[in-house]
Amino acid sequence: MRNEVRLFLKQNIILTLGLGVVVAILMVTMPPARITVTLPFILIFHAAITFLSFALIVKKTESAPKKFVSVYLGNTTIKLLLFMAILFIYALSYIHDAVNFIISFFIIYIIYTIFEVVHLVKWNNRSAR
Repeated sequence: MRNEVRLFLKQNIILTLGLGVVVAILMVTMPPARITVTLPFILIFHAAITFLSFALIVKKTESAPKKFVSVYLGNTTIKLLLFMAILFIYALSYIHDAVNFIISFFIIYIIYTIFEVVHLVKWNNRSAR
């Protein structure tokens, strides 16, 4: 488990640094009305949640691989509820920035979800052998 989580953490950091460069370029080149000022925080938030999610799933299913589907679905449900609450609260609190925030949040969410699913599939295939 430790090697798999450590490898995931390294690749998560590399992905986050790469996206951080893209975010920095966007923050400098895009007009302020088109991009949310919270974009760097969204990036860090998703990186942390994705790492914690992966580590939790690996830990919970390492000893009982048959629980993978239920653990993954439960984890995904909790994350989606948390994300919807964050989006709702932010949209109500900062109406002027809500659309930019939601679009940015969704794009970063898709990127990190794909990243996590690819690694979970690889891990699940290795542990099934």
